[in-house]
Amino acid sequence: MGQYHLAGTSVSLTSMVHAWQAAQYDALELPHLRWGDDVITALELQGSETVLDAGAGTGRDTMKLVNLLPRGRIIAVDASPHMLGELRRKVADAGAPIEVIESDLSKDFGIHQQCDAVMSVATFHWIADHDALFANLATTMKPGARLVADCGGRSNVARVSDAFAKVTGIDPNSAQVWNFADVPETTASLAAAGFSDIDVRLVEDPAIFASSEAHCAFLTTVVLGAQLETLPPEDHLAIVAQVSRELGEYLVDYVRLKIFARRI
Repeated sequence: MGQYHLAGTSVSLTSMVHAWQAAQYDALELPHLRWGDDVITALELQGSETVLDAGAGTGRDTMKLVNLLPRGRIIAVDASPHMLGELRRKVADAGAPIEVIESDLSKDFGIHQQCDAVMSVATFHWIADHDALFANLATTMKPGARLVADCGGRSNVARVSDAFAKVTGIDPNSAQVWNFADVPETTASLAAAGFSDIDVRLVEDPAIFASSEAHCAFLTTVVLGAQLETLPPEDHLAIVAQVSRELGEYLVDYVRLKIFARRI
């Protein structure tokens, strides 16, 4: 296990429990918005479906479903109470008919064979056991229901990870926060869970930021938030600034895992 040394401190990276900061997350200009739009478009909704947003977060994508499903039903599931607090506020403000459930996506949350479609944006790479994830999602879906998802895939944020390791002496992957899966293993997990018409792809999709400030804010809140939580708060700004400089450009080297499948 690596050791981090800065400002006279030495901290082992032994565990990561990431409490998402919903307000900061929602304030950022996220590439996730485009990923969400692409996922929703691929669902090809007709307006009367029951759709599960798996990993709904603050609801930036969930709320887009409201006008697309005038005769449908929306179920939003996420494990973060902080993120769901922001989603519930949006639901209340809009008077939107959205059912909100706080749950780990790999655990049974009581929605059995109800969904015509499941969507997910930037969530699956936070879940350690993809076999359990896909098996659980399958139980929520009617026969023939579609799954469309976008998450981090193999080699995602590899350059950011290397820079963080160089600055801190800590391998950000050592605590197994991320599960950046590849195409063959994802395809096999989906098939074992009862999916067909499986189409899984890895797509390079780097995000470029206009300024050091924007880059560092994004790294702090979205990419390295879990890693930073284990380190002294007074050192976070210096660490992230060093990581940004180490990269040599205002880049986050995203590699997306695009998932399309249908429940048997």
